[in-house]
Amino acid sequence: MHQRFAIKPVVMRESLRNLLHVPDLPNVTIQVMPLSSTPHPGSAGPFSLIRFRGPVPTVVVLENLIGATYIEDAHGVKSYTTAYERIVAAALSPDDSLALIAHLEKGKRT
Repeated sequence: MHQRFAIKPVVMRESLRNLLHVPDLPNVTIQVMPLSSTPHPGSAGPFSLIRFRGPVPTVVVLENLIGATYIEDAHGVKSYTTAYERIVAAALSPDDSLALIAHLEKGKRT
């Protein structure tokens, strides 16, 4: 089961079709979180885990309506890194995610 957010199904279908080509980029992985998943840290809200090349430390960004919060301390970054790993583990595999997107793009319901 899934919910439509687009007013016109053709718009949603085109968005799904575009997602199928994104994994061709070398730095992109798509994983879908199934509605039937068990509780996971992603339910607490969105965050960005930004990793840099070289000696620059990883930063976590929490965006909200009035700005953003940057977490740079090792303990905070470790907490979000662990949360990210749990989210990835709970999501469908990249191959299964793309198969689901292709299925939905064809207009079939799950």
